[in-house]
Amino acid sequence: MAPCILVLEDESAVLAVVQQTLGSEGYQVVTARSLAQFRKLDTQHEADIYLIDVSLPDGNGFALVRELRRSSDRGIITLTGRDRDAEDVTGLESGADDSIGKPLRERELAARVNAVYRRTAGRPAASRAGQQADHEFDGYRFSPSSRQLWGPDGGEIALTSSEFELLAALISRRGEVLSRDQIMNAVKGGHWESYDRVVDGIISRLRRKIPARTRSTPFIRTVHGVGYAFTG
Repeated sequence: MAPCILVLEDESAVLAVVQQTLGSEGYQVVTARSLAQFRKLDTQHEADIYLIDVSLPDGNGFALVRELRRSSDRGIITLTGRDRDAEDVTGLESGADDSIGKPLRERELAARVNAVYRRTAGRPAASRAGQQADHEFDGYRFSPSSRQLWGPDGGEIALTSSEFELLAALISRRGEVLSRDQIMNAVKGGHWESYDRVVDGIISRLRRKIPARTRSTPFIRTVHGVGYAFTG
């Protein structure tokens, strides 16, 4: 069965580009022009990727991204407009995996969607994580193969796709300092412009989710002017 992309976009011209481009890439493209229609279609289709316009006629695209991310690890890509830089960053901070600016360019659209699909649904979890063994630190247990993180109390700690990929990249090179460009390449597969605020935002969320219990410093250390290192 072809992977399904559920698109929320109210502009006919944009929808035409999305349907033609992604249809030719082998995706099943399901379209909604309003948030209400999107919610109905989401109950009828098992979407592999959500493609969401952040400027909705009847809702807030960023709020929808946050809502979807709380309950799903499926790929989310935002469509942004004139204030692209700010909207790109806000989308990623909300939990999106990537962002595409309008007007859409067909090759970029296909490349970004394919990259997100490969990271989130197109490959087995163990393959995405590089067959790494579980990593334990300060009572926490991180499993790259199952894409899960458990706390000291045994409860699972929910991670977004970006949070998982970033933490996996840091843990796989424990003790090494990774630059923001290296981190964004690991998280976004090289199809993204590097924004310091994006990386800093994901790091901040991870620090809140995995606070140190037996030490005074966080597991993810900031190396000013260079990047970050995992020291757990």
